[in-house]
Order: sequence, then C-alpha cells, then structure tokens
Amino acid sequence: MIACTFVHGYENNYNPGGDLPALLIVSNDVSYYNYEFPRNPLEFQETKLNIKGELPLESAKNFPVLPRFGFTGCAIDSERIYCGSWNGVYEIDTVNFECIAFITHRLMNDLHGICINKTKIYTILTGKDTVVVTSKEGEILNTYTINNKLEVNQNNPQLMEHDWRFISKQFRGSTGLFHFNYIQVIDGKIWLTSRNLGCFVVLDVETNTAELRTINQKTVVLLHDGVYKNNAFYFTSIDGKILISSESEAHNPREQFDEITYFNRDLNSKVIRLEETELGYQPNWCRGIDIKDQEITITIDGLYGSDLSFKLISLTENGELKRNNKIEWKKIGAEKNLRYVTGFDVKYL
Repeated sequence: MIACTFVHGYENNYNPGGDLPALLIVSNDVSYYNYEFPRNPLEFQETKLNIKGELPLESAKNFPVLPRFGFTGCAIDSERIYCGSWNGVYEIDTVNFECIAFITHRLMNDLHGICINKTKIYTILTGKDTVVVTSKEGEILNTYTINNKLEVNQNNPQLMEHDWRFISKQFRGSTGLFHFNYIQVIDGKIWLTSRNLGCFVVLDVETNTAELRTINQKTVVLLHDGVYKNNAFYFTSIDGKILISSESEAHNPREQFDEITYFNRDLNSKVIRLEETELGYQPNWCRGIDIKDQEITITIDGLYGSDLSFKLISLTENGELKRNNKIEWKKIGAEKNLRYVTGFDVKYL
C-alpha cells in the first residue's frame, strides 16, 4: 500500500472552500481523502481541526494571494501518517485516514519534506535556511539556521518575531540560500537536500556544525527529494531523472588507469533518465520518492499550465515500469479556477 500526497493551486485568489483532496492511498484501488485547510487567522479560530501548538499571533495578517492547498512532504510510523501543509503538520491515522491533530506554530511556512521519530517532528523553514525541531504536541524545541559560510545559529530569537504561517512566497523558483527540500535524520545527524547546490548539507546538532556532502554528477540536476534506503540515497530531479548515490563504486565505477586516490570525490551517482525507461518520455515534473523490494516509486508531471493530472509510477533500476497510475483531477475534485495539481511525496505503508 502506498500513500501519496499532492498539492493544487488556483487562479484569481480563488478559495474552493470546504474539505479538499490531498492524500491518495493506493492498494488494489486508488482512494482519495479530503481535509480542511485553514489559511487566514480567522479560519484558525473557526476550524474544527484539533490544533496542537500555537494559534495565530495578533500581528498575523490575511494572505493577499492564497498559497497552494494540499499536502507536501510526509513521514510515517506504525500508527500514523504525518503530512506537511503550507502552515502545519497533519497527524493522520492509518486505518480510516482521518485527521487526529493539526500540529502548527509560527515557524511553519511552505513545508517541504518532513521527518519524524518517536517524540519529534523535523521540518524546514525553507526561506530562512532553518531546521525546526518540534514536539508532537506542537512545542518548538530547537531551531538551527545555516548561513552561506556553513555557520550554525541555534535558536535565533529574530525568527520568533513573525508568524511565518501567513507570509507568502513572493517569487517563483527557489527560496533561501540553499532551498532545502528534504530532511532526514541518519545516525543522529540531519541530512538536508539542497536544490540550489545539488548536494547535501549535513547538520550535526551535537557539535552545532554543518558540512557539505557533494555528489559526483554527470548531468545537470535539480534535486528535490532524497531518501536513504539499501545503503544508498535515491533522489528525484525535477527535470525527470532519478539519481542513486552512495560511497560505493558500483554507482559510478572509475576507469583505473592511474591511482584513483589522487582525486577528491565524495558520493558517487548513477543517473536514470525517465525517457530512457519503459515510461518512454521525459515528464514535465518529478518529485517524491520511496523504495521497496527494489522498486522505486515517484510522482511525475503536473507542471503549471499542463494537463490537470499527475502520475504515480514505480520502476526498477533497470527501467522496467511496474506501476503507472494517472491521477486525473476531474475524478476527485472540481476544476473551477484550478491552475495545477501535482504529486509531492510518496511513502510505502
């Protein structure tokens, strides 16, 4: 069974109202689930969601233009799915897929990837290059802001001056110095994929330091998501590629004419171009990734101005297509003023 999150945006500041589709569950069939998405401060006061954390500050303002709706990054444990949104994290049960709690505070804005452990939620304030650690009750525990010298500023009080949930992204493209997309904790360190750099920034919270982990890339990439499975990192690049990176020579063997230790290199990488697989074409968008039993599952298509649909596909490293689900918006919601719909993250349940 696969959980897939997706987002959708509308023209002319249109708000469709009511509960909106944001999660699909794929087993033998494809099922869709709708949720409430409060946007402006008054909607937080009136919501039926069980809020854990913080209500809007008195200084919070209404959006001049509404941000996108839907779920972004997701993480799972044995009993819950945690799904990011523009301004919070939804805690969802894995039986009926109902929202148990809406975890939110002032440092949640345009969430991308999220990570969880038994007691904590890790998110990113992307526009401020900041990792935010939150309890599952919505309390801000720590923040770590990384600057362009890779210096780490812990618990910067200036971040707390604004209610970031009601601050809009005012330009297309990346935000922040690094545009951190995906976050995961590996052996106590926080690994962040940087779209702008095309590599990892690794945060050590014990020493309050950060370092780069670079990737030997043989082609232009725009990394979006990167999950660690089978002793390797599997990435999506939004231009229709999958990268598999590790310290193993198997992912990028070298011709050993001379002593290879003369040269610096960190993570190796293998590139899968989707147009060269059984899919047979280059998709216009690509994000979200998970791995199970040697199958790679991602979402593709759904770029602005394209067909109001996206696909959930699974394939092997050799390019054999195992799944090809087309998700058409006309089957799950009203198309009025809809600008785009696109998949965001995938997780095996």
